[in-house]
Amino acid sequence: MYYTYVIETLDGKHRYVGHCKNLNSQLNQHNARNVKATRDNRPWKIIHSEKFKAKNDAIYREKFFKSINGESWLKENV
Repeated sequence: MYYTYVIETLDGKHRYVGHCKNLNSQLNQHNARNVKATRDNRPWKIIHSEKFKAKNDAIYREKFFKSINGESWLKENV
């Protein structure tokens, strides 16, 4: 299984969207400063995730969340 996820800092000032195969492990990587894009802002918490059978579907959904329409969707639904 693959996941598309949205994480946010505890203060709510920063968000990050990504995809992975192991959701809990990936969150631990973000909080351990092992991901360059998120290392300066932590701790992180998962605010939304979706599960997919195919990696391509997870990547497609990640790209959607990074779009203007996806950001609007997240603001309305998360």
